[in-house]
Amino acid sequence: MRNFGKTLLIGALFASTALSAFADDKIVLTMWHNHPEWKARVEAILAKFEEQNPGIDIQLEEIAGTNYTTRLNTALAAGEAPDLFGLSPGPDTAAAAAAGYNVDLTDKLDISGLTDSAKAAVTIDGKVWSAPILGSYTVGLYYQRKVFDENGLKPPTNQSEFMALCKTLQDKGITPMIAPAQDGIIPAFLYMMMASSVLKADGFDAVRKGTRKLTDPDVVKAAYFLRDIYGCFQEGSLATPYVEGKALFALGKGAMLEGGSADYAGFLETNPKVDLGVVPFPAVDGGVPATVTGMEAPYNINAKSKHIDAAVKFLQWMMGKEPAQMVVDNITLTTTKGVLPSDNRVMKEMIQAGTSNDVRVFYELPETGGVFGAIQQNAAALFLGEMSPEDFSAALQATIKPSGT
Repeated sequence: MRNFGKTLLIGALFASTALSAFADDKIVLTMWHNHPEWKARVEAILAKFEEQNPGIDIQLEEIAGTNYTTRLNTALAAGEAPDLFGLSPGPDTAAAAAAGYNVDLTDKLDISGLTDSAKAAVTIDGKVWSAPILGSYTVGLYYQRKVFDENGLKPPTNQSEFMALCKTLQDKGITPMIAPAQDGIIPAFLYMMMASSVLKADGFDAVRKGTRKLTDPDVVKAAYFLRDIYGCFQEGSLATPYVEGKALFALGKGAMLEGGSADYAGFLETNPKVDLGVVPFPAVDGGVPATVTGMEAPYNINAKSKHIDAAVKFLQWMMGKEPAQMVVDNITLTTTKGVLPSDNRVMKEMIQAGTSNDVRVFYELPETGGVFGAIQQNAAALFLGEMSPEDFSAALQATIKPSGT
């Protein structure tokens, strides 16, 4: 019995050593992401990759969006960033490339399966720097279907209808709109949709070229709408953090919220019974309803990573149809061509909302990249009557860097 026990012990030690060696041979990729509310959904996709690629393990760390940029910038500067990190396309990615933080993927990734807008977003001066593996987002107007149905209401299509609806809801004791404005993110997206209502895609391109301005009288109407809509926000909106506001809406504390396709998964995490509809954002009077679309921070590979080939393999896999289907069915819109939601009414409504007048988000483009920050800095002054819509528009226009200048 002693010899048999000794054999078992030796066998166990051998197996343990073999497993340890195997673990040592496995490539571990670290990955930072800025949507904690998506964690379970993202990990399900990563598990599928690991199942098909048993030699690679991906360690996901979720960092709240408000802390993500600061922490990533610090890590990049210190040479301690993860193997894979998400970064906004356009100016942010270009700055990282100029600093030598990310890998040039031009000859490493095949992006032929991406949509045209996704290809454009990850390409700078003819070079590919990232992959939009967690899709894109379209932003429109969410509304509580139960509130609207029970009160015989219809989603507004223009500014006049919106303001009338706001009064109707307030008269019924219902908060018209949840708008967490503490960090300026919601006001920035509201303005982008309002301005896009007037400009449309062609006008936005003209702003980038310098032949149209945000101070043009018809575009200033967007600033007026933004100022007026403040009265429809929940009490204390200027002190409400972004994450808290989205949770309030998911719990039914307000009838409407400006939000993106990427927000829906978070709403479901907060309230699995949430029942929402989506429409384009109401038109500024004289304009047309609008949505804006951008990329969920495409993924870059750290230039200091010891596992660049494995990271490339992961990014290429993520652009395939199987993971893209998981993204669009469980998280947000995909950037892989030919992949549509299987059975997700809200995602289908968001896609439909973006078919008429959809404009790129301003901050992804070098000419208009500064507008977002200017809105964040000045929105509270506009809301509180400390800044006129004309001066607000002038502050935004001052950040425009027309192409060719």
